[in-house]
Amino acid sequence: MLRFCGFEIELFVDEVLQREGDEPAVCSAVDQGGQRWLIVEGAHRGSDISWYCAPASRRAIDLVAAGRAAPSDAVMHSETGWVEVVRLVEGHSVPDRRVLCAQLAAELVAG
Repeated sequence: MLRFCGFEIELFVDEVLQREGDEPAVCSAVDQGGQRWLIVEGAHRGSDISWYCAPASRRAIDLVAAGRAAPSDAVMHSETGWVEVVRLVEGHSVPDRRVLCAQLAAELVAG
């Protein structure tokens, strides 16, 4: 179970949708309020890791799981229009960032 503890956001992974080798790369999760989320791992830069966490409908998660939607498309079209970016830099958490989906496109493409 992947749990983002120590961050403003706490998500509990309930399903791994895609793997990169042995590691989960795309997951569905739920928060304490019952909101569904899609978590997409960003590019690794050395020991730096980022995750893009987007509020998502069950339908969006099912489409990603079935391979009918790209994870990046689902993240860029979150239910709320924003995405939480969670990062570890040199093994330490940095403050979460809330990014509008419209601003996220360039970051995902570059990532």
